[in-house]
Amino acid sequence: MRLSKLYGKQIYNTKGYYVGYVDEVLIEIDRGEGRVLALGLPGEKVGVPYERVTAIGDIILVKAKEE
Repeated sequence: MRLSKLYGKQIYNTKGYYVGYVDEVLIEIDRGEGRVLALGLPGEKVGVPYERVTAIGDIILVKAKEE
C-alpha cells in the first residue's frame, strides 16, 4: 500500500473507540518499513507504533491498550 493512501484515514482501536486520524507516517529507511503512525488530534500529535496496527482498509484498526 502506498503511504500516501494512509494520510487522513481514521483510526479506531480494537475496542471500537475513535483514536484519531493519520497525519504523518514515520518510516525506518534502513529497514524500509513503517515504524510509527503520527495521529492528528485536536491540539496535539501522538505516535502509535506500527506493530499495534491490526488492519488497514477504509479505516485503520490498532490494538487497544490493556487496562
